[in-house]
Amino acid sequence: MDILITGGTGFLGSNLLKEFATNNITTIIPYFTYNRVYMIIRDRKPDWLSDYPINFIQCDLTDSGKLNDYFPEKIDLVIHFAGEVKINQDDKWSASLVDNNFISTMNLIRAMINKKAKNLVYSSSMTVYGLNNEIPVKENGNLDPIHFYGLTKKWAEDAIKYYSNKNLIKSLILRLPGLYGGLRNSGYVYNLIRKMSKNQDIEINTEGLKFWETINIDDAVKIIKKLLDIYKWEKNCEIINCSYGKKTDFIGTAYKVKEILNSKSTINVKKPIDYKKFYLDNSKLKSMIDFDYNFEKSLENYVEHYLC
Repeated sequence: MDILITGGTGFLGSNLLKEFATNNITTIIPYFTYNRVYMIIRDRKPDWLSDYPINFIQCDLTDSGKLNDYFPEKIDLVIHFAGEVKINQDDKWSASLVDNNFISTMNLIRAMINKKAKNLVYSSSMTVYGLNNEIPVKENGNLDPIHFYGLTKKWAEDAIKYYSNKNLIKSLILRLPGLYGGLRNSGYVYNLIRKMSKNQDIEINTEGLKFWETINIDDAVKIIKKLLDIYKWEKNCEIINCSYGKKTDFIGTAYKVKEILNSKSTINVKKPIDYKKFYLDNSKLKSMIDFDYNFEKSLENYVEHYLC
């Protein structure tokens, strides 16, 4: 049985690959025994992937004809982590978001159906949820994206659910908060640590933020791997929030970093504060796997790693 991966060179996908391949990538998921691992890449293969026992397919997911031609036979599991993350505050139409998040997913599903590949894992986002939800937000919460990015992720989810409900594929949709950590040298948490480690002052502007939640990339990939280790594909479509299950406050995170670093930085917050309490309910996740992850501990570990 064979596996196909998209987005293996992106932030989530590359970290998940490294977690999978600690010993041998062909033992990615014990529930299956895989003979071959394929990866679809749009551009040239990165050097760091050279030592991985992967069959590479150079193809743009937006090219439906080429994708269908190149899609391997006898694929048992597709891990679809390819996509584009871009939050447009002005909510203007973005052709690239539509292509890379929705059209690509549609093309992949059609290729799966044509080649009789049944099981799909999709990395979705907390941004599919709306502001009008009970907190913490459960998987059956109100889907009303406030940004165009979240709308394209919802469209992709809708397509997956549509074909799953028609018994053409089985799907596992993972809704993730924003990711930080690893080797990424950008993002809110990274910039807080970089500036506060130098005792530089911090200016926080929450205009347009609306809601916020985050998870360390190391925790996210461990959670996903644990899920895939035990998942039995008994449902046509299952949705799982992959989160800490506790509030991770935007401004509070700045003060937590300051405390960990014992920094002399001053934190200046522009008023008004434009976000509300928000976090994902992870009770379903905790009922399925051993769960020993928390925001504060992971943040402390990341700060220590940054300073090494």
